[in-house]
Amino acid sequence: MSNLTSIDRMKLEKFLEMNSGYVLDFYANATFFDFILENTDVDVDQEKYEFIGTSKAKRLRAFWEIESNDTVAKLIFAFLERWKTQKLVRDLEITSSEQILFDECFQIAVRLKEDKENCEEIDDVSLDSHFDNIPNEIIDAINSARFTIWIAVAWFTDKEIFNLLVNKKNQGVNVQLIIMDDDINQKYGLKYEDEFETYRIKEFGRYKNIMHNKFCILDIEIVIQGSYNWTNKAKYNKENITVVTNRENAKKFTEYFIQMKKDAIDCELN
Repeated sequence: MSNLTSIDRMKLEKFLEMNSGYVLDFYANATFFDFILENTDVDVDQEKYEFIGTSKAKRLRAFWEIESNDTVAKLIFAFLERWKTQKLVRDLEITSSEQILFDECFQIAVRLKEDKENCEEIDDVSLDSHFDNIPNEIIDAINSARFTIWIAVAWFTDKEIFNLLVNKKNQGVNVQLIIMDDDINQKYGLKYEDEFETYRIKEFGRYKNIMHNKFCILDIEIVIQGSYNWTNKAKYNKENITVVTNRENAKKFTEYFIQMKKDAIDCELN
């Protein structure tokens, strides 16, 4: 995640004219996506950049949340260069107020570059393992989520966690769920599909293999993983979870989650 401050974001949003949902003069999605890909090697035409919304401005805000200082700085420099080139090509005067805002955005990009060089040589990892009181640890972590909660657990029957997820969804957090399509998840009466984007995975393969994952991704930054299923029975088992705070690790789980969704959709269509 970049180190953009709220003031930085306000300045960038004003310079990039993001209040309309567009960004600068990018009116076509393909042109916008290609520009970012060319300058950062990042394809924002992916679901992980849609957790705020699908407009160009909302994808860019998600980009700021997900990507590193260095990557965000590269894109800011590219936007600045494009803006100035457009002014020259169209023979348009740059006003004093525009120049001031341009310079301030340029300094934001410079600072992000310096932050990268000073602070991002090592991608910090925080590990917090738990063997007791696991449901409350999960609840505390979920309460911290601001943007996304993506869950892949084989079995999910814990009504307290379910109700908390409903509350988070009602606060505007994007909640998605992948579970097993079996009797356990069918008979406990939690109405997953009524509340969340939900995918049920059937047994597959010759030996009736199952989706046996147990992880939750928060804000594409934190991953809760371990042996613990989100069930009432699991509260009384010997179980464990580890809460891993690391952007690169979370991005890998996010890509895996999206692939599982695609596989589930393909299975339904076929």
